Amino acid sequence: MPEAVMRKAARADMRQIMRLQVSAFTGEQRIPAGDIALPDEKQPQWWCAEAGGRIVGAVAAWREDGQAHWGRFVVDPSLRGQHIGTRLAAHSLESLFAQGIDQIHIDARETTVKILCAMGGRITGAPVPFYVGTVTPMVLEKARYRA
Repeated sequence: MPEAVMRKAARADMRQIMRLQVSAFTGEQRIPAGDIALPDEKQPQWWCAEAGGRIVGAVAAWREDGQAHWGRFVVDPSLRGQHIGTRLAAHSLESLFAQGIDQIHIDARETTVKILCAMGGRITGAPVPFYVGTVTPMVLEKARYRA
């Protein structure tokens, strides 16, 4: 497979992104498909990893309660372990910081916690149950970020 390219997602990418997310989140974590999409009022932004003409990873950011949030982070299960997720996370986070956002709130699964802690993220609370498994509340501040 060719090298994955990280980029801002276009509206035309959303069908593939949703298919990837529903497959991973519903299949692996039992999150209902109807709970995955982000409503327009949260002003979502999406980034994706594309390889060989298909979307192999995606992540979103949105506004909630006056704060920037980051999540809906997914990489095609057949391509995990190749650092696509780490590269996609860095690309999207750097884009958010370039927009003037200084602090990003995240509820992360265990693998994502490891990636984000290596980038300067800090855990702000104990893991909480979330469908199958748990999520850990985190914050990543621009001043602490390192790629």
